[in-house]
Amino acid sequence: MTSLLLPQTHHGISCTDIEQTKRVLRSIGFTDHQPGAPEPLTFRNKHDDYIGQVTAGVLGDIYHTHYVENPITQQQIDLIEISPEAMLQRDWEDPAQGDLIIGIQVEDPQAAYQSMQDSDPEVRYTPPEALASEDGILFDWRDGQRSILTTREPFALVHYNKQTFPTTKRFFEEVLAIPVEQIDQDRYQLAGIGGRVELIVSEQTRALDFAIWGKHYPGANHFRLIQQDIERITRRFDETGLGGYIIPPAGGFAFLYGPTGETIETFDAQFGD
Repeated sequence: MTSLLLPQTHHGISCTDIEQTKRVLRSIGFTDHQPGAPEPLTFRNKHDDYIGQVTAGVLGDIYHTHYVENPITQQQIDLIEISPEAMLQRDWEDPAQGDLIIGIQVEDPQAAYQSMQDSDPEVRYTPPEALASEDGILFDWRDGQRSILTTREPFALVHYNKQTFPTTKRFFEEVLAIPVEQIDQDRYQLAGIGGRVELIVSEQTRALDFAIWGKHYPGANHFRLIQQDIERITRRFDETGLGGYIIPPAGGFAFLYGPTGETIETFDAQFGD
C-alpha cells in the first residue's frame, strides 16, 4: 500500500513565482517542500518525460510544480508555475468558470492574512472582507488568487456560468457518478466525496473555452477527487463526449478536464493496492 497522503482537500493554483508563493503559504503553516520532493518538480517536453510530453500543449515545454501541505489540517496546495511562453494573460478579476475560491483553515484569519501580506510586500492584497457564514475573511492575493481564511475545515467553491450549468451537472452525475445536490439558490454541492466542494452558479461568471484557455492563466485552479472509477470515467467520456484527459490514466492516476472549465486531479479507488 502506498504511503502517499491522499486527502480530498488538495487544491491547485497556477502561479507566476512558485518559490514566492510557497513563502507566502509557509507563513500560515504549510510545509517548505512537497514531502519526498525537496525541490520543485520539473517537467519537460522530452521522450523520457511522459507527463511533460502530454501536458506540453497546455503548460509549455518546461514548467515546475510543487505541492505544500499543512501537517495539522492535511490540506495540500498544489502550485504549478507555467512556463512564461505558455502563460496566457488574465484580464479579469473574479473567478472564471471552473475556477476555485479556496478555503484555507487557520486559527486566526486576520492574523494569518497579515502574515501573508508581510511575507509578500511587493504585492498588495485586497482588503479582507468579513464572511460570518464561513467564520473567516475573503480577499485576493498573489496572481489574483481569491481565497477565504477560515477557522473551519478546508474547502473549495467552484464557479460556474448559469447558462452552461446543466452541462456541468451532467458531467458530474453522468461521467463521474457524483450526485449534485442543491443546498441553496444557485448553490450546489458534490455529495459523498469525503470533503466539501460546492458549486456556485451565476449569470455573471465568465465562461472560457477550455480548448483555448486550458487553465494556463495566473490564478487558474484545479481540485482533486479521490476514490474514483477511472475505467468507468474513460468509458463515459467516449459515450457522452463530456470532457477528456489532460494526463491519461496511468497507475491509478489521471488528470481530466470537464466540458465547462473544471480541471480535476483524480485517483482510482484501487490506487495503492
